[in-house]
Amino acid sequence: RTKYMNTIYFKEVQRFKTLWAWLGVGALNCLFLYAVIQQIIIGKAFGPKPAPDFVLIILEAFMLALLLFLISIKLKTRITEEGVYYRFYPFQFKETEIKWHSLRDAYMRQYNSFHEYGGWGIRYGTPKVGNAINTSASSDKGLQLQFTDGKLLLIGTKRPDEISKILEQVMLSGKINRGV
Repeated sequence: RTKYMNTIYFKEVQRFKTLWAWLGVGALNCLFLYAVIQQIIIGKAFGPKPAPDFVLIILEAFMLALLLFLISIKLKTRITEEGVYYRFYPFQFKETEIKWHSLRDAYMRQYNSFHEYGGWGIRYGTPKVGNAINTSASSDKGLQLQFTDGKLLLIGTKRPDEISKILEQVMLSGKINRGV
């Protein structure tokens, strides 16, 4: 079977909700857009020492690209009968697939992204806490995966209760190699 034939039990898309970044980049975008309009379209110099027109255009293009980049960041998570799949767009070009049989354990746990992993995104922690992938929109709960080789990966979620119910069914089915 291909991954597209799997029954999807859970699907979630999370985006970064960092208001300060959105407001800061948005405000700078507005400022440079205003400067471009005033200096290039209206013909009135922007400030006492105006930058050349091409510099204003480059700065506005950069700020617009940065805003679009921030808006595009998202964590997509799927759980199917075969395993867990995630993609942190635009940093991962393809979806990462984790088959149930490659896991020793899977459970929901509370965590502190800043204290355990140093922040949000694709995070590399210590061997004790493992790695994490999450967004600022994630709650303080995550899907903790323990691989058969002992490595750990935590995937943040805003819907821990739904995942807990799915994990109960997966554990009952025996798809995870708990004895390994």
